[in-house]
Amino acid sequence: MNDGNDKAPVRVAGSSNEAGYGDWTPWGFWATTAWGSGVLVAFFVLQSVAAIPSVAAAMSENPDIDVVQVLEANAAYLAVAILVAGIGCTSIILLLTGIRRGASIREYLALRWPGTRQLLAWLAIAAVIVVVLDLLTTLLGREVVPEWWLNVYASATSPLLLGLATVFAAPLFEEAFFRGFLFPGLSRSKLGATGTIVVTAALWAAIHTQYGAYEVAQIFILGLVLGLARHRTDSLVVPLIIHAAINLGANIQVAFLV
Repeated sequence: MNDGNDKAPVRVAGSSNEAGYGDWTPWGFWATTAWGSGVLVAFFVLQSVAAIPSVAAAMSENPDIDVVQVLEANAAYLAVAILVAGIGCTSIILLLTGIRRGASIREYLALRWPGTRQLLAWLAIAAVIVVVLDLLTTLLGREVVPEWWLNVYASATSPLLLGLATVFAAPLFEEAFFRGFLFPGLSRSKLGATGTIVVTAALWAAIHTQYGAYEVAQIFILGLVLGLARHRTDSLVVPLIIHAAINLGANIQVAFLV
């Protein structure tokens, strides 16, 4: 797909940020938007397909059962849905980046290891943000761990599978998509790096439909941190590790509470 927005490649040695991509260019704005929309559709379709076994089993026992109620706090469904949709859509992303003329998957997704100090610094920044958000939540009289997540974990017959899905599959897909695939094409448009960080954070927050407005706002703030880390380090590895660490911490927290 060529959206007519491809610019001539800029030769910048050792650089793959929005200012230059060596001998290749990412998909342009409209192609990135179109492919990205397709990935999101595939994501929700795969999640729906993953729901079929759970819904069928529940309806065989009670045909009048509320399907939404069956799924909203079903840890087994959640784990399978995340694994199926996450791994499936990550594969699509690898395909889309792989077929881009002149680009390698490693270059396109910025799969480069950062410096140790750089990684530790961003982990520390993310940790401080999480602590501040938790303190603010407590001061506002709200639960640090949403009741929905407590109910999900309480229903888990295999916490290990749920942990694998939320700590591995979810961060892998979400970072590969929002800070990996979308980032290069959008940041070279009029949005620039700042606009892309805001837009990808908003989109990332918006897909977390299981949460209320307050939790979505917190996710948006974390998305800004992840996007800034991706931009400043020129590495997808940094936000990926931060994202996985945040989810791991949330799993440990909810396990302790349950």
